[in-house]
Amino acid sequence: MSDVDDFFAERAVPRRRARGAAAGLFVLVGVLVVLAILAVVADVVTRGLVEQRAAAEISTATGLDDVAVDVHGTSVLWQIAHGSLDDVTLSSGAAGDPVSFRLDVSDVPTDLEGTSGAVTGTLSADSATVSSLEGVSSAGATVTLGDGDVTYARSFDVPVLGAVPVDVTATPAIADDGRALDFTPTRASLPDTSLSLDLTPFLGDFAQRVCVAEQLPPGVVLTSVDVEPGRVQLGLRSDGLPLTSSGLAAKGSCS
Repeated sequence: MSDVDDFFAERAVPRRRARGAAAGLFVLVGVLVVLAILAVVADVVTRGLVEQRAAAEISTATGLDDVAVDVHGTSVLWQIAHGSLDDVTLSSGAAGDPVSFRLDVSDVPTDLEGTSGAVTGTLSADSATVSSLEGVSSAGATVTLGDGDVTYARSFDVPVLGAVPVDVTATPAIADDGRALDFTPTRASLPDTSLSLDLTPFLGDFAQRVCVAEQLPPGVVLTSVDVEPGRVQLGLRSDGLPLTSSGLAAKGSCS
């Protein structure tokens, strides 16, 4: 065989180097997988700690013992590195509880100090809770929630007759730039069915305004009101929610 033929002859490819490269690649992939798993675990643990701390702060400020906090987004660690959580949901209570709420809060500072970004949500309450509101209880009224309307029973000063207990059915509407609810009477009657008296001329005297802002943190206003038998649901909005215990414990006011 000539030198040329010998040069072009088939030779075995060294396999040791190929095996070594493949093993190194597998090791690198394994390390990356482990790091990815650790990152996910760290993110999950951090998310849980943030949610627990926020829930504890809100429970302390509001007196509620069933507050839940859910932090959204793909990476809590990344959000913490940037100093704020993009989107957080606060909730408390279930459908049948006297009071329940759900709030979606944006741009929450990770140190839970200062003020958040925009807030939207709902607050749901039963008839007993509505009756206990200061604006209602101070008037000596008892509230019953119906299908789209509200009936409240209290004593009114009726010309000639003086103080008379009256059952008033009214429709609610948002007032005072979302800080209060106005109840416009649609009918009124005497609870004593043995008496017959047309109270239509006095409907305007039975109107009622209730300040809701006094039950909510400063800056939170109403956006909607929906009444169903036994329950009312209020839509809520705020440009920013105070996140300190003192801020959450403070209440707004009506003009």
